[in-house]
Amino acid sequence: MASNFPKLPGFVPTHDPTVVDHKKVSHIKLEKIRNAKNVEVPLHALPRQVEKIFLPEKHDLSKSLSHMQYPNHQGAQLNELFEPTFVKLDKQVLRFYGYFKESVVESRLENYRIRKLIIYYFLEDRSILITEPKEVNSGTMQGAFLKRQMVLKQDGSQMPFEPTDFRVGLDIGLCGRAIRIYDADEYTRGFFKNINQEQVQAQACPEDSFTVSQKPIPPKKDPELLEFLEKKLGGGRVKSQKQFLDNDRMVLRFYTQSGDLQFEWHYFLADDTVEIREVHFPNDGRDSFSVYLRRQRLPETFNVN
Repeated sequence: MASNFPKLPGFVPTHDPTVVDHKKVSHIKLEKIRNAKNVEVPLHALPRQVEKIFLPEKHDLSKSLSHMQYPNHQGAQLNELFEPTFVKLDKQVLRFYGYFKESVVESRLENYRIRKLIIYYFLEDRSILITEPKEVNSGTMQGAFLKRQMVLKQDGSQMPFEPTDFRVGLDIGLCGRAIRIYDADEYTRGFFKNINQEQVQAQACPEDSFTVSQKPIPPKKDPELLEFLEKKLGGGRVKSQKQFLDNDRMVLRFYTQSGDLQFEWHYFLADDTVEIREVHFPNDGRDSFSVYLRRQRLPETFNVN
């Protein structure tokens, strides 16, 4: 890969040729800030302060001779451990939820895809980690969207992102994409509340056609249609099992007449079904088939009472 910098010791792509002051930084300060660019890391008002660790006070018998003869010249005992900045901000991470819209040109089922992201901002070194939750059968490479690194703003200032640059409802330019932040977790909201810059309420994340298609559709239940189909096929369900056990083989018989034809109505108390049979006489000249209506439940059953 071609580079404009000469291949000499000290010349790297991140070398700033305008810097003429090359003072050596003390190791104490480097240990405190823990970054190569010698940039002060601000200590923010954290929602959960790290508990300070103190050394136990020494007894006079446990002190060395030098401690007895040469006490602390500041007039107080220095029993607090040295705590660098990266230790104070260790495990202090802000978490934001965002999304961006990606066009889909090779599918006739959808025109765009909403890709959700989780943005982690590390206060220790102002680095950013972006992950994308995995979805089954999404057809896209998901997981690590951006590895943890310091990201510079795209406004030409060559300055890294600060925590105050992330606001719910704003579009953040990251990796050449406009990411809309729509929510933040509870710890992040407490962090901004401590610095008197509270975040707004969470916004709704839009849904694309793929997300809608992944939602399970509950089956539509139509008990009336199911009962109609069962009755049409000659079956049916008993409404009450107790009714079937109590009234099994109990049938009511009624005698009716229509003109010169006589019929017998059978009402089955087990399942409230009705059967109609035609009464035949010897040499009546009619068909010997006597079942006029097979056993079934009529739409409007008559009251046996």
